[in-house]
Amino acid sequence: MSSEQGTESTPLAPVNDADYAQLCRLVVEHAWRTDNGHSDTLHELWAGDGELDLGSSTLRGQAAIAEWGRQLVERPPWVTIHHICGNMRFVAEGPDAAAGSTILMVFMDADGTRSTVPFSVGEDRDRFVRTESGWRFAFRRWISLYERGDTIDIP
Repeated sequence: MSSEQGTESTPLAPVNDADYAQLCRLVVEHAWRTDNGHSDTLHELWAGDGELDLGSSTLRGQAAIAEWGRQLVERPPWVTIHHICGNMRFVAEGPDAAAGSTILMVFMDADGTRSTVPFSVGEDRDRFVRTESGWRFAFRRWISLYERGDTIDIP
């Protein structure tokens, strides 16, 4: 669109290189812990009052996220799960806050068929805060873009 139409906007500036590397590591660590049976430690990556929007419900605070992660470890709804994170972009919202998006492809085997078709492809929309322990998630919302079609019950 041309600026004459008044709809052109300037995207927010990406975070600096050091923050980008730290935020990428945080996002990948979240996926790795889920993929490797450590969902009960996901709360460690969150700010104390963080909110995780699962679509069907919203978890508020580290205690709720820890309980959800414990349930995933004790009764995983999948045989295996693997996340592929890509197209990560993070923008500064002040010196200690950032927003970001990650395209996520999820391969999940819930019934032993080992399908090579992704279970889902979507976008995580995140907000982050810098704490004394480094960057932490403050908010996450999953937006589904494509789905294989089968469903599972995720706590």
